[in-house]
Amino acid sequence: MRFLNYGRAIALPFAILFFSACSSSPPPPEINLLENIDFELHKIDAVKYAPGEYNKFKVNLRVLKDKIIQEESKFSIFRNYEPIQKNIGDIIGDGKRLLITINEDKSKRKEKISDKIKRLEDKARIINELTLKVNVGASTRKLLTKGGIAISEAKASINSNRYDSAMEKVENAAALLNEAEKLVTPTLRRYSQNDTINKWRNFVRETIDESKRKKMAAIVVDKAERTLTLYKNGKILQTFNIGFGRYGYRDKLFSGDDATPEGKYKIIKKSGRGESKYYKALLLDYPNQEDKKEFLKAKKGGLISKNVRIGGLIEIHGGGEDSTTNGCIALENNHMDELFDKVAIGTPVTIVGATSIENELYFGLKGLKGDS
Repeated sequence: MRFLNYGRAIALPFAILFFSACSSSPPPPEINLLENIDFELHKIDAVKYAPGEYNKFKVNLRVLKDKIIQEESKFSIFRNYEPIQKNIGDIIGDGKRLLITINEDKSKRKEKISDKIKRLEDKARIINELTLKVNVGASTRKLLTKGGIAISEAKASINSNRYDSAMEKVENAAALLNEAEKLVTPTLRRYSQNDTINKWRNFVRETIDESKRKKMAAIVVDKAERTLTLYKNGKILQTFNIGFGRYGYRDKLFSGDDATPEGKYKIIKKSGRGESKYYKALLLDYPNQEDKKEFLKAKKGGLISKNVRIGGLIEIHGGGEDSTTNGCIALENNHMDELFDKVAIGTPVTIVGATSIENELYFGLKGLKGDS
């Protein structure tokens, strides 16, 4: 009996030691933080944005987990998590730094793409505004529409953090808007050229001087400003808003081009009410000798077909400034009444693209260059 009690006394500590060794100790709690970091890195596509660093993190994490498994397979009295603990701290630091770096890079990329989208939106707006002034046909409108759709798709992609898709849409939109710009700029370019502006200014100055010298009325039409200014004795008497054809900002080259001619003309006929389908009309002496010379030059240079005619019947008439003309200049009927009574056959009429380099079309072209 005494022997039995002695045996129990010896066996009890060993039993306690055995069960203690068999009981599982929890892994370092930081392993959960590492798992969360790994999940976040996966969520932000770390393998795509930082493949080298992310692969290194994954390898270190796998090695760490293997070490933890090895320690857990030992009796608890033999487990030593201290080396692993230090390793965990290093890997956590690497993971956090990688998260910060990738998020910063993605934020910069998003900002860069967003800036491109903003500039494309500005460019599309400018081209759209210019096409309302400079009619360049359905092809430009179609390109603008497609460009607008691509911009919307880019915004949707960037909002869902699909930056590659967003960039692809941005490049597509840029290509479409560049094509639209090419169709608009030939008409605009003349309105930003100093030599052309100076030529127009000289026309206007000569016309005003003639009005002053001969003490007579004279008319100056400014296409860029869409105004008709009536001078008397070299001084401004009245200014009216005007309308013209869908290609009115272009210089007329041939019959049927719907452009409004530029140059120095004279009124050769006055048609009162009942004599014109446009209320009242002032017929100009287009084409003059300079127009005929430029027409032949354009034909010879192959700029226009050899079969086209030069055209004529360019008038200042009523019908409203919003009416569509085929190259003529339109005024509101009440304004036509005022003008009609103050001019005569022989009154000089000078039509120019612009009188200042700082005109609306110039700024439109400048805006396009700034957004390219």
